[in-house]
Amino acid sequence: MTKATAQIWLPQSPRDRRIVAVALLVFVVAILIAAIAIPVTMLNRHYDQNLAKMNRQWKSQTAFNAMRPQVARALESLRAKDVRKFFLKGTTSALASAELQDQVRQVVEANGGRLISASANPHKDDGPYRIATASFQLNINNTNLRRMLHALETREPYLFNDTLVIRSQVPFGYRPPAGTMEPDLFVQMDVSGVAFVGADASAGVTGTVRPPSGGKT
Repeated sequence: MTKATAQIWLPQSPRDRRIVAVALLVFVVAILIAAIAIPVTMLNRHYDQNLAKMNRQWKSQTAFNAMRPQVARALESLRAKDVRKFFLKGTTSALASAELQDQVRQVVEANGGRLISASANPHKDDGPYRIATASFQLNINNTNLRRMLHALETREPYLFNDTLVIRSQVPFGYRPPAGTMEPDLFVQMDVSGVAFVGADASAGVTGTVRPPSGGKT
């Protein structure tokens, strides 16, 4: 900046020059304060966030530690349960299939259905568990069908309805006369149950029973 340019830019009166000098001083001080305050503020915010995160973790850990006795009691109660009642008793394919068919037949007949046929399907071994499956055909009305399905999946040993096909045996739009029972439906379903056969199903070695990972709770 030349002397002539400085004379044009600077105020002419001493008072105005003092004002400009004070303003420049305030501006420089503000920049220095900002240069110090902004990093300090950001650092404090970083530490505050970390402290809040650690506080949440501490609270979660404290809550978990408070639940440990309850969880331990629940595990002990689960270990004390007799889990064998959830499995089919037969350890061979023939025995497990026969027991499965007998269980389903009892449920069907107890709920007003009429079993037409039952046939065993090939079993499947999954580690220490043997999954027995059978196909069933039956006649049952709509109301009894709902009760039968509920009874089938809430009984012990646990049974699983894998597939279900329902067909009407009356024409479309049929309405039964007043005072008569609703018509039967034709039902075809595949039901499976699990038998515990030991540490290795293929070897047929029995051992300590543990609940299957995919079973009911």
